[in-house]
Parts: sequence; structure tokens; C-alpha cells
Amino acid sequence: MNVLLLSHTTDLAGPTEAAVSYFVETGETLDVLLHPLPYCVDHASQVGRAEQGAWVWRKKVWPKPLPPLATYFRDAILTLFWGLKFGRRYDLCLGVDPLNCFVALWLRRLGLVDKVVFYTIDWMPNRFTNPWLNRFYHWIDRHCVAHCDAAWNLSPKIVEVRRAQGLAEEKNLLVPVGVEFEKIKLPDPSTKTKATKLVLLGALAPSKGVDLVIEAFAAVQKVLPEVELYVIGKTPADATEDGVRYEPYEPRFRALGPKVHLLGVMNHDQVLTKLPEFDLGLALYKPYEGNLSAWADPSRVKDYLACGLPTLITAVPPIAQDITLHNAGVVIEYEPQALAQAVLHLANHPEEFLEKRRNALAYMENYRWSDLFLKAVSQSL
Repeated sequence: MNVLLLSHTTDLAGPTEAAVSYFVETGETLDVLLHPLPYCVDHASQVGRAEQGAWVWRKKVWPKPLPPLATYFRDAILTLFWGLKFGRRYDLCLGVDPLNCFVALWLRRLGLVDKVVFYTIDWMPNRFTNPWLNRFYHWIDRHCVAHCDAAWNLSPKIVEVRRAQGLAEEKNLLVPVGVEFEKIKLPDPSTKTKATKLVLLGALAPSKGVDLVIEAFAAVQKVLPEVELYVIGKTPADATEDGVRYEPYEPRFRALGPKVHLLGVMNHDQVLTKLPEFDLGLALYKPYEGNLSAWADPSRVKDYLACGLPTLITAVPPIAQDITLHNAGVVIEYEPQALAQAVLHLANHPEEFLEKRRNALAYMENYRWSDLFLKAVSQSL
């Protein structure tokens, strides 16, 4: 099968990278074009071809940064150009999010693609603060829904949106975030006796609850001196969210003392190797109307759980309900005191911590990327 995958990427791995790995490992002929979002450290797009389980060639193109709007326009042109330049017909084209799917639909009109899958990994009513840009985004989104052959949706909330938009049930597929378990090596359970190592994974931004972590950690340290915090990720280069600039978080973390360890950005394989060393995962999304995570299935939460880390989470993303249902962590209010109490409780009740750890691992057995993609592809062809 010939597959074309078109997507934007972030500094951290997610569903796009998992899809690339899946199609490479299953031996399909895969052409990819990946564009970094404007805030990424590396501004170059990546293009390449894999055949029979190995990369034939890969390279980076156009590394020069541009303003955000110009970047999206450039990305669409590059996608169309390379879609033509690859010079082959595809059985399946995966267009991740509206702009890439929009180009995929044009490639289908040109006779280069048989089936187009619209893969939505994030969606929200107010995607952009600029109202005109937001209307244009949703016009493209509705166009893709109306003309795709199948829609893969990251969360049940997005499935409901597609249903309301009139998408046929047989095309409206739930494809949640999974994990590559073969890349995870769990430690001996006997070494996990007390929850004292906390980890915060991902880009450092206000919507991710970083301010809450900083405020609560000092209070936890006073009661539990042995507690440590590990931060995997960094403040994005533009340090802007919802149109508002914010100061880098690293100086504030350093001010908390030597028990805070800033590990910087890691690739996903390194993340999956490192996470099992810790005890509790932090996913403290800030509750407000414009938080994209309310519609998402955050990869970091699935990574925490798959590595045996009970997760402390706010009720913002839908997966918080599953964490409560399966007793795989603690859902807390967005308050420093609530976070401090949850950490201290699990640190002082090792039996409860170990039970939640076992539950986290059992829950994630249903979320292997290979199984999720195999089912989705079979339903889409």
C-alpha cells in the first residue's frame, strides 16, 4: 500500500510521529511531509520516503523562519509541491488537521490519491484569537469533513462535533492517543516504595498549569524534604499563548532550589526511557474556556500512565474521567493546596500509590498504537 502523510509537528512527539512509525514498521511505502509549527525550535520542514520498513531518504527543506501566517501559506504551497513531486499515486493519504487535509483533497482531485483521511488531533471553537482567521480555519475544517473519505478523531468530544456537522457514522472514527509499549522498560516494582519523584513533561506554558506546580512545590518541600521535581521540556521560544506573552519559567524553577531538575527537551524515545524512573506525573491543565486540552487526548498523560506513573490531573481534558474511573491517579482542583495535599497523601500512603500504579498500567493495555492504527486503517479503506 502507498501512503502519503501530511502533518504539522511540535517540539514533542505525538500522534503524527506515532503514525509515521506505524507505517514504516508495517512495511508500507510511505511518503511524508512534516511542517514544524511556528513556535518550534527547528523551523525546517521534513520530507522523506520509506519502503519495506526502512527510510530510503529524508531531508530538511526551507529552514528559514517566517511570520506565523506566512508560515502556514508556505506550508500549504510546499505540501502541494511535494505531493506532485513525489510522483506516485497513493492508496491512502493522511491529512493531519485542516490545512494538510485541504491540500490532500486537492491531490485527490488531481488523481494522485484514492482515499483521504482527515485526522484531527486538536480542535476547539476558538482556535485563533483573530476572528477572521478563526472563521477561515473552521471553514476549511467543515470543508474537510464534508469531502473526506474518513475522519480520525482524537477524543470523544471531537467525534461529537463531527456528528453534529453531519458526518456519517461509518466515517466518524475515534482514534485516541496510544503508546509504543515496546519502547518502555519498567523498573522492578520492588523499587517503587514511596512517591517522592514528580515529573512535569511538555512545553512550559500557563495553560499547562506550570504556575500551579511552582506555587505548590515549595509547600510540599516544607513537609516532605525528600521530594524532587523533574522538568522535561522548556519554555517555547516565542513564549506566547492566547496572544499574550509570558516570561520564561526556567528562572522560577531554579529559584526553588536543588531539588528541581531541569532536563530540557528530549525526543520521544528518550522520554519513554526516562519516565519510568519517576513516581508521579503532573498534568495540571488550567481550567478556562480557551484551553485546547479540553478537546484533546494529551499524549503526556498517556505516556505517564504507560510508564506506571499515577497522574495528578485537573478535570480539563476528557481523560481525567477515565483516571477517576480506573483509579489511575487523582483529579484535583486547580489550587496549589489541592496539589500539595495530593502529593503528600500519596507519598505517605505507599499502598494506595502502588495500587494506582498497577491500575495505570492495566488501563493503558488498551492503547497500543499498533492496535489503534490497524483498526483505523482497516475501517477507512
